[in-house]
Amino acid sequence: MQPSIEEKVKSFLLSLSRSLGVRIERVLDLYLYANPNNVRIVEVVERGGEIVGIRIAVKSEKRPDTWYYTAVGYYGAKCTCEGNTIGGKICKHILIGVITWNMIALLKQGREIDLTRLTWLNAGDKEI
Repeated sequence: MQPSIEEKVKSFLLSLSRSLGVRIERVLDLYLYANPNNVRIVEVVERGGEIVGIRIAVKSEKRPDTWYYTAVGYYGAKCTCEGNTIGGKICKHILIGVITWNMIALLKQGREIDLTRLTWLNAGDKEI
């Protein structure tokens, strides 16, 4: 029997939490923040029938009328927030991008993204 989308999401979030070395509650907070009021999908990048990345806009939690533009993919990640552009840190906007990318891949392709291919995820400091 195939696992349901809910089971796949739960498994992915647990794997992401382990990969980052953070508590699952922190990852769940980011997952819950990733809704249409706070995240806009700008572009879905597909190659060979596979979603290889996305570009999104994430609404700032602290600054009114401010959106951060984030790109994530197997190739790397970049965000317009200060933590990423100045400090080179993996910010929460990038992680929201990874979570959103996974949801798109699940809904469109029926499978999760492969976290082991995101070598950049464990390469830098984290600001989450």
